[in-house]
Amino acid sequence: MDEWLKTRNLPLHFISVAGLVYKGDEVLLIKSKRRGWEIPGGVVEQGEDIMSGLKREIFEESGIVAEPEKFVGIYQRLNTKDGYGPLEGMILPPVVNLTFICKYIDGNENVSDESIEVGWFTPNIAKEKITAPDIKKKVCDMLEFDGKQHFSTFENIDSKIKFISDILVK
Repeated sequence: MDEWLKTRNLPLHFISVAGLVYKGDEVLLIKSKRRGWEIPGGVVEQGEDIMSGLKREIFEESGIVAEPEKFVGIYQRLNTKDGYGPLEGMILPPVVNLTFICKYIDGNENVSDESIEVGWFTPNIAKEKITAPDIKKKVCDMLEFDGKQHFSTFENIDSKIKFISDILVK
């Protein structure tokens, strides 16, 4: 019998999405107060389908309307972590993050409550700007995407990323 059935503790994960948006030869990055430069994305809301959540998150964080074109991978953080901002004092569950390559459709760059800067960069400059190891891994996988999906598992312990596995699926 599964452990959660015995303990009556339902398994809980956040489902999040992130998109690397291309406009010509440049990609969209946002800068957040907490993580620095990254690609737009966030948690899919209850009752929301994944693609709508992806488009919403990109627009909310950057002012850009984008359309997903390719599914790149699944990135799973196995451990919980402390909440921040309005979630301070809470423990956040593990996350399953789905990543997509997207194309620019419309819109102008705008900052938001979640982004203090928004900009378009060449892929090489984008890689240089991103400092968080888990985000850099996702972005490098997206920039080097060859049609094989990634499944990457990691833990974030004491602000350090420990990668556990990285599998390419044909």
